[in-house]
Amino acid sequence: MLRRKTQKESMKKSVFLTHEQWQYTGKSYKRIGQLPFHILAKTSKIENVAEIISELDTYSVQIGFDTTDCVQKLKMLLGRLMNFEPRRTHDEGPQDEDQDKFAQMFYELGGTEVLVRLLMFGSLFPNPYRPNRIITESEKILRLKSLVLEVLTKLTSTSVGEKVTSELMKSDDIMNYVFTLLAHPKTFINSCQLIEDMLQSKREVLDLHRINNLRSLICCLDDTQLANFCRILAVAISDLDIYENKSSLFAQNKQKRSRGFVNLRDINQELLLSIPELLPRLVKLAISKDYTPRYRGMVSELDCWMEWIENQMAEELYETQIQDDFEEFVGGISEPTTENGPMVQQQGLKMTEELVQRVEVVYILGLFLLGKHRKKVQRKLAELKLAAGLSDLFEQFIWKCQVRHNTRHRLRGHNAACECSPEVALKIQFLRLVHSFCDHSDYKHLLLSKNELSEVKRINAKAGDLALTSLDNVNKQLMCRGSKGLLTKIVEVMKKEPTTSTFRFWLARAVESYLRGDTSYCDQVFLMRRGLLQHVASNIVEHEIRHKEILQSSFDLLGELIKFNIEAFKTFDSILNTPAKLDKFVATVNRNLVDSNMFIRSLILSLEHFTNKEKCDESYAEYAKKESKLLMYIGDFDRQLDYLYKLIKIISVQNLTQENVSCLNTTLVFLMFANRKTELPSYLQALRDEREDMLDVNGSSSVMRNFRDLLVFWQDHYLHKDKDCSALEKSSRISFSYWKKTVTTLVCEDKTELSAVISYIDPLPGDRTN
Repeated sequence: MLRRKTQKESMKKSVFLTHEQWQYTGKSYKRIGQLPFHILAKTSKIENVAEIISELDTYSVQIGFDTTDCVQKLKMLLGRLMNFEPRRTHDEGPQDEDQDKFAQMFYELGGTEVLVRLLMFGSLFPNPYRPNRIITESEKILRLKSLVLEVLTKLTSTSVGEKVTSELMKSDDIMNYVFTLLAHPKTFINSCQLIEDMLQSKREVLDLHRINNLRSLICCLDDTQLANFCRILAVAISDLDIYENKSSLFAQNKQKRSRGFVNLRDINQELLLSIPELLPRLVKLAISKDYTPRYRGMVSELDCWMEWIENQMAEELYETQIQDDFEEFVGGISEPTTENGPMVQQQGLKMTEELVQRVEVVYILGLFLLGKHRKKVQRKLAELKLAAGLSDLFEQFIWKCQVRHNTRHRLRGHNAACECSPEVALKIQFLRLVHSFCDHSDYKHLLLSKNELSEVKRINAKAGDLALTSLDNVNKQLMCRGSKGLLTKIVEVMKKEPTTSTFRFWLARAVESYLRGDTSYCDQVFLMRRGLLQHVASNIVEHEIRHKEILQSSFDLLGELIKFNIEAFKTFDSILNTPAKLDKFVATVNRNLVDSNMFIRSLILSLEHFTNKEKCDESYAEYAKKESKLLMYIGDFDRQLDYLYKLIKIISVQNLTQENVSCLNTTLVFLMFANRKTELPSYLQALRDEREDMLDVNGSSSVMRNFRDLLVFWQDHYLHKDKDCSALEKSSRISFSYWKKTVTTLVCEDKTELSAVISYIDPLPGDRTN
């Protein structure tokens, strides 16, 4: 036995003896840990990297090794990949370059393989004496594995990150094992971060069916772990992640029609929604109110957070811990503050993690409302009293950003008007959730209080053919509590927010989604009584709004407020009470056609509604033709033609996105009414005669050729079996069959048909004539 040991030691020291042994037995070095020390020292120009890998490699193949020494080596490795220098800018310093060089050398010497062996230890090397025993990992082993996860996460953020994640994803076994570590308090944060990095590095969305026992895993997660797990779900059910091109509708349609395309987003959603306790737990987490620090006399949200942070971290300044956490160790929160320093819980990291988790939960609920199961999810969330919970949670937010200049704190590099605080992301995701919950929803009136619903019912009784029939079906047990519902609270906040506020876009979007769908006269009047129309229209007239998103959401909201509503147009007239105000408003519309096209669509829809003798009294037509400033403006034929030309010009099949495809639908609204009046040839002829001299529209040979290409795309986009087109029908009060009929007429290939666009397209020089 002694002779054999001596031989192994001599092989460790002598490359020659090892080579000789290889010639006789075929056995040689297989791992870096087997190399002699003097060879290790020459394998890398960077100090200690080979030695660290060699020692970790030795631990990775030993059963029952001492975890204390291994943890120290992992801490040393982690220290080489962390930057402990304070930063004032985002610029990379020399220490970042050193970390990157270290990471590259670590990867090249096989360090990632060694870490994977340490991570999978126990599953790769079961106890040889009790091979059938279920593996239960001790707290010490889990602490060690948490460090391995963190080191791997640090490596994924370096220049070798793609190579590292590719190596980790070679086998489903590694992914499945890291998923099991989500259920352990010591490893759940770091394992979640690593899985998120792995999934984001892939072009394909992960099919959650590949994860063994996912249902059981989710059920065993506590609330904190489940909230953290939402970061992974966000990648697995995000709509954009299933497409190679994130913006082009043409490219997305082409990918969807391709053979072998599978919408994994919907498949993953279906799997998750089949877990009955998931949505109730997420709603409970989303609307709980125990996270917000608030102090009397502090009107700023940032002040409250700074006071709370100071209180939480005060003791850390006077109680310096010299040993690592063990019992209280949580990977991702227990961190060193200096190189080789003790790994202890950092209150700053703990607070950040808690707030981020809340954001992720709210974000996931919003994503569930975007898939093909949207109606089912809206119903379930309504039954779980989401509206009432969000209304109560809304009370916890502080929206008074205009008082920020009176506060004690200002973040370095930020001006007095800045709205940065830990709650900004949460507020935005909150408003996105409200938007998705209300969008074409049968449960949107749950955003009202009971007395507000009574007011809406009284208005609805006078709405005529615009009256809703569903108000009596609203379940009052699920409504907002108190005198004001969530909708009113959002409107009140919006009216107080400055023009440039970060939140104006999402506040407006939330209210606009409430109005979407079947035009609701009673809801329009309800909001007008709270000064919303006056506020939004005056904001455009009196200010120069430079933020495209804020301008777009304002015009979209105005379009929903005034559509088919004679009182709204009269209120608008009182706002545009001087030629200067009218000119300013119209100029803003014309300068921003993509952003204002939905408002223009509402104008033409309302004009045709008011002048339809079968639907409205003659006084409405009289008002529309002779009194209303906006309706008289849009009723002019030459002006309609000008809008048609400009809307066609700014879009093409190649640049169509979810943001500007509405421009194409607005042009169709103009032409559908022209078709009803048998005036379609007049519009097309005028469009060609007056505008055809202006060529090269987004790469097309002419305006008309570009328009026909857009219409062919429209058919492919909207007539596909998986497309829900009810929204077009509800918002315009024009049957979708008539939308299809008009487009079919326009794209007809018969050149003798005067209502077909092809009749007005001159052949290109290279075109063949039959």
